[in-house]
Amino acid sequence: MAPGSQAKLEIAERRCLEQGLKLTPQRRQVMALLLEQDDPASAYDLLDALQRRHQPGAKPPTIYRALDFLVKNGFAHKIERLNAFVGCVHPGADHTPAFLICRACD
Repeated sequence: MAPGSQAKLEIAERRCLEQGLKLTPQRRQVMALLLEQDDPASAYDLLDALQRRHQPGAKPPTIYRALDFLVKNGFAHKIERLNAFVGCVHPGADHTPAFLICRACD
């Protein structure tokens, strides 16, 4: 796990408890996968990683439901231009993220 990832997962767990949200093991696994990424990841990249490491039989709806929950509750962000996702580096703070995308290489 990348440095700081465990702390971010703990913040997300605490926030879920405070807000009455359920961070299921599956959602936690997807968030951990996102936090390990150096670059934005597509849903299918995350699905492949989830299948390899945690749930061999996972299907696309599995990953999309987890990502929807994470994005809706501020634990991950979707970069629409790339149709990709990143883990939130400030999961305990309310904020509006901004991403700069290179026109040459995305």
